[in-house]
Amino acid sequence: MNKYILLWVSLFFSQILSAQSLNVNGSLVIDNASSEGARIVILRNNIELERREIGKKGRFDLKFGLGADYRLFFEKDGYVTKIVNINTDVPDEIVQSNPDFPPVKLIVTLLPHVEGVDLSIFDQAIANLNYNYELDDFTFDKEYSIKIKDRIAKTEQEIRKMLAQKGSEALAREQLFAELTGKGERAFTQRHWQEAIDHWSKALQIKPDKKELEEKIAIAQKEYEREEAEKSVAAQNARTYKMLIASADSLLAGKNYTAAKEKFTMAKSLPLADEYPSKKITEIDAILAQLAKEKQAAEALQERIAKYKQIIADANQEFQQKNYDAAESLYREALTLNYEKEYPENQLKAIAAIRKEESDKQKQEEAARKQQEELRRAELMARYKQIIATADAAFKTENYAIARAHYTEADQLQTGENYPKNKIKEIDNIFNSGKYKQRLAEFNHNKKLAEQALGEKNYAGAKVYYEKAASILPIDKEEIQKKIAEVNQLIEAERLARQNKEYQIQIEKADQAYKEKSYAIAKFYYQKALEIKKDDKYAQEKLGEVEKLINERTEKTVEL
Repeated sequence: MNKYILLWVSLFFSQILSAQSLNVNGSLVIDNASSEGARIVILRNNIELERREIGKKGRFDLKFGLGADYRLFFEKDGYVTKIVNINTDVPDEIVQSNPDFPPVKLIVTLLPHVEGVDLSIFDQAIANLNYNYELDDFTFDKEYSIKIKDRIAKTEQEIRKMLAQKGSEALAREQLFAELTGKGERAFTQRHWQEAIDHWSKALQIKPDKKELEEKIAIAQKEYEREEAEKSVAAQNARTYKMLIASADSLLAGKNYTAAKEKFTMAKSLPLADEYPSKKITEIDAILAQLAKEKQAAEALQERIAKYKQIIADANQEFQQKNYDAAESLYREALTLNYEKEYPENQLKAIAAIRKEESDKQKQEEAARKQQEELRRAELMARYKQIIATADAAFKTENYAIARAHYTEADQLQTGENYPKNKIKEIDNIFNSGKYKQRLAEFNHNKKLAEQALGEKNYAGAKVYYEKAASILPIDKEEIQKKIAEVNQLIEAERLARQNKEYQIQIEKADQAYKEKSYAIAKFYYQKALEIKKDDKYAQEKLGEVEKLINERTEKTVEL
């Protein structure tokens, strides 16, 4: 049962966390150039989440859900990329009590990529943003920033020095060279050989000494020529067939069946194809059919296992809640799935043992109940005889009101004896059924109940009976009013004691949170204390202090 409660709590807080967010906005500044073409690549828990293009104005506005690790890459072709880490883990109690965090503003400057400068410092994050428990806000890791600050400043200074030495024309050439080589790489990756050749050739005109570009152009040229040659199928059928068969055999050996089948099919379609590709296609189809069959069997097994686990989970829940009939039915259903029978069989044995134990216990309890009933009957009759003796004594002395009260008390014991009823009738006849004497009997009865309730510390009941007695007859008015006043004081004392105890609990929790600088939690408990004592000066003063500390959250602007 506990694991289901934990699962429910986990899901509940996950929904709360997903509903909150941290806003990060700011500007991307490109040194001596427009930010157009720049972008932000966002990773969430090391998985790429988004690529966001940045316009000419360079502005960006980002929103991050709580409870995750984010990694931001600010980049543009020909410029040095900068990385910022953001961790949005926030304690659950903070999310519940004070989840609104001020936005964080970033101003990120990108410098051109310059050869001859060691840029390895930018392989790591230049800033780490995370939640600070003491400040109850998101802040940058000062120790980390101080650690790398000097290296970043020194590297950027070297870049600017190199740029100043090269001049604006050289900078433009560097930027154009970087842009052309980047476009060439992307075209090559997309297998656009001629486009890659064109971009690299233009870049080579800027820097003719770049041998690696000549090598890349040569590779792209070969790929281009190869593709052109493959288009001339009529002239190279024999070569193409051998190439396809070799590739298909290699793929088949590597168990890449779908790709191998495609190659064999292509080879089969050539005019000079023999029976070999058809034979291999049939062989691959048989393998694929067998794999599909095995996959289907595995999926069926997994489905059966999942169903078995769900039934077992439901059965365990019913078992924990002592719904043994439902649990037994589910365990038997699990056995029909023919998967891990030992556990449900053991649970069925456990249910049988529990039922036997309960049956034995029920028999023992029934015997004990009968014994207690006989004892209670004996005690009841002893009490009955004692009350009757008291009533008879009062009756003999003609104290009929007291006697009637005792006879009534004896009759209320429900012993089945008619004697008290007959004596009550006899007393009522003595009173001639007079209205006054009936009210007197009611008065005495309620007064007795009030005194009994007071002795049991049932102050509310005592007050009711005293007030009822006072409303029947004005006998002993001053004494009864005095008793009611005493009862009211006792009721008020109990209420104040409960209030003070609950107030003290909340104040202690609040003071402890304040001491630990957990101001949002302290605020919550000071407010709870004021709900108990609305005008309490101490709680009001402390609440004002923590609200002032919480309100010190401000928007942060950081230049990176």
